[in-house]
Amino acid sequence: MIFVFAKRIVLLATRKIMKTDIQTVNFDAPDTLVQFIENELYDLEIEFNSIVGAEVYLRPGKTENDNKTIKLKLNVPGPDLFVEFKSSSYEGGLTEAIENVRFQLLRGSQRRSRRN
Repeated sequence: MIFVFAKRIVLLATRKIMKTDIQTVNFDAPDTLVQFIENELYDLEIEFNSIVGAEVYLRPGKTENDNKTIKLKLNVPGPDLFVEFKSSSYEGGLTEAIENVRFQLLRGSQRRSRRN
C-alpha cells in the first residue's frame, strides 16, 4: 500500500493529470461521490497512460428505486471509448463501467501490438 502511494506521488510530480469532467442531471453530486470518481479514474490513468481526458455523466432514475445511469467517455488517441451502465448505486455502476473500459483499453493495446 505504501508503494502505491509513493508511485502516485511520483506520477503527480512527473506527468500531467487527465482532464476530468463530471456532469450530473437533476441532482448535485456529493463530495464523496466526486472524490470516488476521481480516485477510480486516477487509478485507471496510472494503468493506462494514453488517457487524455474523461467525461462522466450521472443520471438518477425516475423514482428512488429505479436504477441510476452512469455514462463514461474516455478520450484516448484514436476513437474515444464509451460505456453506459445502469446500477442501483453510482459507485457500483462506475466500478462496472471502469472494468468495461479497462477491457476495451486492453483489447485495443493488444490489437496495436499485433500490428507492429
